[in-house]
Amino acid sequence: MAIVTGATGGIGQAICHELTQAGASVLVHGNRQQAAADRLANELTVSGGSAHAFCSDLTDPAAAIQVMNIATETFGGVDLVVNNAGVTLGGLGVEQLDVKDWLQVTDINLHSVFDMCQAAIPRLRARGGGAIVNIASNIVNSLPGGSAAYATTKAGVVALTKVLSKEVAHEGIRVNALSPGLIAAGMGQGAIDRRTQEQMTRFLESIPSRRPGDAQEIAAVVRFLCSPGASYLTGQNLTVNGGDRTESYQ
Repeated sequence: MAIVTGATGGIGQAICHELTQAGASVLVHGNRQQAAADRLANELTVSGGSAHAFCSDLTDPAAAIQVMNIATETFGGVDLVVNNAGVTLGGLGVEQLDVKDWLQVTDINLHSVFDMCQAAIPRLRARGGGAIVNIASNIVNSLPGGSAAYATTKAGVVALTKVLSKEVAHEGIRVNALSPGLIAAGMGQGAIDRRTQEQMTRFLESIPSRRPGDAQEIAAVVRFLCSPGASYLTGQNLTVNGGDRTESYQ
């Protein structure tokens, strides 16, 4: 049984489809978009999967326990957690950042991941082990100006992943991060749309693969990290970015 946060976004939807195809029941979690979460859960069910939609505000520290309770009541337990929910504020330097904006990004991107991981550990332990996948970002490889809030939170997610993995590995709980590069979905598609054709051409020329990735390519790696094939893989940050080590999708 898997929980996927940020499930209604482009990457989140692809992850949900991939995990149900692998045979997992999925709790489709959204922050506020209940109608979108319901539609996705219905799509997954119609295609032969097992899914349930639930929305709550992850900036509330109590929400993580609520999510775990709903998953347990609906499916009998929790085996996999994919922390995919995130927001960004691109282009704002440290001096320009309002504290409210800073807190919004840190609450969703980092604090909610901590809350979800903390709430998940007892549930995974009760099942004899499991896996957590935290979605970070390729931005941690470049840390460009104008990305203070987003880059700080995603770097924090990677650090949290590595620390937690060492604390729970002996219990059969694996914790890994996945850092997407430019992905033509969700926030990545928004970044593509904001660029001129000339800017986009230059950007793609900086990526060895010469193209953006797609959500399915991220979902496939998440599926692997959740699978028995990754049973000896923990504490890692897998960068899926077409070879790009210098850019971000900001």
